[in-house]
Amino acid sequence: MKMKYLLNRAMSLMILVFGGVLVSCDSDDPTPVEPDPLNSKYTVGASVDGEGYYLTTDDIQVGDISVVGNGFEGWANLSASVDGFIYILNNTEGLTEKFELTDNGPVKVDAISNSALAPEGFFRYIINTGNGDLFLTDFPNEEGKAPYAIIDLEGFTVESFGFMDVPDVNGKNALWTNAVIEGDKIYVGSLYGDRENWTQLADSLITLKYDYPSLTNPEVLVSTASAGTTAGYRTNGTFKVENGDIYQYNLNSFQWNGNNELAGKPTVFVRIKDGEYDDSYVLDVSAEYDEPIAIWNAWYAGNNIVYANVVKEADIPAWGDLLQNTGTLVEINLASKSVTELNLPNASYRDIFSLNCVEDGKFYVPVSVTGGDAHIYEITIGGGPDGFRKGSKLDGSNVFVNALFRNF
Repeated sequence: MKMKYLLNRAMSLMILVFGGVLVSCDSDDPTPVEPDPLNSKYTVGASVDGEGYYLTTDDIQVGDISVVGNGFEGWANLSASVDGFIYILNNTEGLTEKFELTDNGPVKVDAISNSALAPEGFFRYIINTGNGDLFLTDFPNEEGKAPYAIIDLEGFTVESFGFMDVPDVNGKNALWTNAVIEGDKIYVGSLYGDRENWTQLADSLITLKYDYPSLTNPEVLVSTASAGTTAGYRTNGTFKVENGDIYQYNLNSFQWNGNNELAGKPTVFVRIKDGEYDDSYVLDVSAEYDEPIAIWNAWYAGNNIVYANVVKEADIPAWGDLLQNTGTLVEINLASKSVTELNLPNASYRDIFSLNCVEDGKFYVPVSVTGGDAHIYEITIGGGPDGFRKGSKLDGSNVFVNALFRNF
């Protein structure tokens, strides 16, 4: 793995720039600091007429971005970027692919066949654990077992793989799962119900806690703050903040829950603290609205700030309407429990899978308007309803950005 050498010395260092390479003037340690590859700061993935494309670029705020003809064919929506490499789940070919970022763009350097790791070589989620490995997973099967694999980043080798036992809870089966790792524990957000027809959903929020990386000793955590799934939809519904606390939002929609009484339960954020649900903390987002709403995606921007795709239930009489301009982006402060609606265009934020682009107090988000244009917007975190500016435009009204992340 390419490493960046950090000079940490007691004396002051003077750095000179020669030809794009940073050179230390400290004669005791002349080790150069490698520059980032050209045009590789950000990765933009998009669907164009139903086909996947992606490219890397150094600028997402000025000019136009054209992925067709300038980028690479393939889907980068299920991917992770770590230390100069991009890891992509290529479920079409049943591979986990490793790309090195170079001055000539991403170059494929290795691949792992998932065929021996999971049924049909398919994984739905790829998670950078922050501990030097990737965690791949999918939904539980009809036997209540979820396929997984742990890939060591240093050698790009499979550390372990198999099936994680996902227990039934109160006679209900786990239907949907996604996970986040904190220390030596993994927290698996879930949706519970009847596996045969995805009905009779649980009337509470359920998370499973396991030891990691052994994936043993499952413990069931239950919150009665609301109902629905804590696994999210395209994005993970469970995430950790800087102090190690775990937060979740629940996706609970009339499009998701066949029980109207349960579907009417509020959209909330809850907290897991010290390994247990903290019943003293509930942020009721529904209370900010005078009609039923649901959160279909949310992304953590750091320092207790979340950006969420809020959709009014009345705007989606059919599930497919989520592809129309029904989504509103809101900023949620988990600490102050404030909800601020941004005056961005309403759009379909439904299919943004990977969004991890925060820099210098700014959050960057693609806004793909159905029947209109797609732009990258720069949002000033905490800047209020109008604290944003429109950035780069993607070519064509048939472009839907499904991935945007910062590599360096």
